[in-house]
Amino acid sequence: MGIGLYALAPVGDLSSDFNTGFQAGLQVHFNRESRHLGRLRIDYLQTDSKHAIQTGNYGYWNGFTWVAVPQFSNSRMEGYSVAYEWMPHLENHSQSGLFGIFGMGGTLWNETRRPINGSYGGSYTDTDLGFTLSAGVGWRFNPHAAVEARFVNSDLSFGGHHNYGSSRAYLTVGTSLRF
Repeated sequence: MGIGLYALAPVGDLSSDFNTGFQAGLQVHFNRESRHLGRLRIDYLQTDSKHAIQTGNYGYWNGFTWVAVPQFSNSRMEGYSVAYEWMPHLENHSQSGLFGIFGMGGTLWNETRRPINGSYGGSYTDTDLGFTLSAGVGWRFNPHAAVEARFVNSDLSFGGHHNYGSSRAYLTVGTSLRF
């Protein structure tokens, strides 16, 4: 068992609209004594919008004409991810040293938008499902502690309307602690 705590930086289509966030999760490690360590990750990730995002228009009658006014919202992107990662170590064991990270899984993405002008509607959540691939490197200090950096891409091309393109990509940097 283990835990992972990471800073998350959106890249690609998400980077212009979302801030740096975080990722935290539980890990189940396999082959602990082999140089071909594997793990199952169950993660939660979150990032908030950098600025108000236009989500539509509302209107009112001013007595003479209909006036359209843009509707802006703050947004929070959350992800619930399950992935398997293979982590081959350069040493003949997984006790210390440099290792690679190669993974695949799935992510359920929820974007919740809350109108800035609350009197014109409530919050709205858009949900997407993505096939997720990851690649990165890490350095294990001892059998229990490692630092890692990963690029993660979640492909949403299964259909439907996607607000930020057909993929969601981000970088993570942080630590993995196994017990």
